[in-house]
Amino acid sequence: MKNRRTPGSLLPDIMADALDDPKPAKTGRFMHGLRTMSGFVLVASVSLAVAWGARRYLVTSPRFGLEQVVMEGQKTRTKDALLARAHIKMGDNVFSIDLDGARNKMLSDPYVKSATLARRLPDTILIDIEERVPAATVAIGNDVFLVTRDGETFKRLEVGDPANLPVITGLSSDLAENDREGFAAAVRRALDVAIDYQQSSLVGKLPLQEIHIDPGMAITLSVGSQNQVSTLVLGGPPFRKKLEQAARVALELEHRGQKVDSILLDSAARPERVVARVK
Repeated sequence: MKNRRTPGSLLPDIMADALDDPKPAKTGRFMHGLRTMSGFVLVASVSLAVAWGARRYLVTSPRFGLEQVVMEGQKTRTKDALLARAHIKMGDNVFSIDLDGARNKMLSDPYVKSATLARRLPDTILIDIEERVPAATVAIGNDVFLVTRDGETFKRLEVGDPANLPVITGLSSDLAENDREGFAAAVRRALDVAIDYQQSSLVGKLPLQEIHIDPGMAITLSVGSQNQVSTLVLGGPPFRKKLEQAARVALELEHRGQKVDSILLDSAARPERVVARVK
């Protein structure tokens, strides 16, 4: 005969079965995870709300309205012109100004080589400009361009650009397009000769007008006034020594009352030989 259990005797077994059943434990872990996730969502929501509120305050508060722009380094370009190009206006919120975008707009000006922008809270923008400085004009094909001392061609010559710069001729468009370093080296050589000429005794009476470079890199200078141009055929280096020789010849011809048409100092076989032609 099977043992019959009384209702009271069933209670320990039921409790044991409940303790052995894994479902309530899994349910507890699930609820705990759900509460934890809910907490994370709540914290994230609050953080986003705080961040949004803080940003809204920064970009709308009158405290951060632009009151001052400190700009350094500009020479040919004015502060107002550069700010207008960058679309920066006084009163703009300093946090709403796109500094990278403003920088790129400034760099679209050929004279601006580099630009650095920064905020100084609460109401100031700091701008540091490095400009390209034109050292000469160079004729390439039918166009005339401005070039820097390093030989960088950076814009076509236009009204308002410096007009009293030495003119470099003789360089081909093929050289400018296909051999940038060779082109820059030729420009640097021409400008080196121009500096030597400016330091010579010739410059006071015969201002430099043009520097011509032939395909072999030989140099010829056109000097004097528009009504009376003389030619100095220098050939290759040493240019400073040749300019000193030309100065002595020009002075001697002046003492004789003669006007210089050309002075030739390009003899490779006889470097000391100087030939002068008069008008």
